[in-house]
Amino acid sequence: MVTDDEVKRIVDAISAERFQPFLDECGGDPLVALRLYFWDGEASRAFLGTLRDFEVAMRNSFHAKLAGRYGRADWWDSPRVQLTSKGIEQVRSAKQALQRELGPGFDPGDMVAKLTLGFWVGLIGRGVNYEMQFWNPALRHAFRGYHGRRGALQQQLDHVRRFRNRIGHHERICHRHLDKDFDTLLGLMEHVSPEKAALHRKFSQIPEVLARKPRVLAGAEPIRL
Repeated sequence: MVTDDEVKRIVDAISAERFQPFLDECGGDPLVALRLYFWDGEASRAFLGTLRDFEVAMRNSFHAKLAGRYGRADWWDSPRVQLTSKGIEQVRSAKQALQRELGPGFDPGDMVAKLTLGFWVGLIGRGVNYEMQFWNPALRHAFRGYHGRRGALQQQLDHVRRFRNRIGHHERICHRHLDKDFDTLLGLMEHVSPEKAALHRKFSQIPEVLARKPRVLAGAEPIRL
């Protein structure tokens, strides 16, 4: 139990502006809104593990397919690769960051880890004739069992990217249809790594966390920090 004064001090630490959407969802009740705020953090933490496993599996698969296509581990430097101006900047930024962190001796594996999710998702977009450069000869094989259009897949991947960025920037997610976000994420993971998807379907904390929400808001279950 917390006193009204303690609730006020916690809200002050969060900031009134950041806390207002939680108040709006809870009819202006600060205690219930505070429970929602902490449940939102619990949900974000639960999603992070699944997002991490999907991102790592996808970028590793993309890298393997493109390294094979271009015959070199640093395929992004191949003269046959034509990236958009944004893609070129993302590669340049990753190289500069690695040079600051590791010096000039970094390897392609370091680049794979440093390139942003936005870079990898962008390779499924239209780009500079990306469909013929990347999708048809290589990246479609990273999504086993997927028979839809590239554009539809890119939209799903970008949905996951924006969701991941909300969590990464500590923005609220409690207003979203999180069960659908989970289904979308698992569906994509099944194409990239069905084995990982099966583990997350069986062991993920997400369903249990989502089911806790009404009981946490009612004060019937404790918040988790």
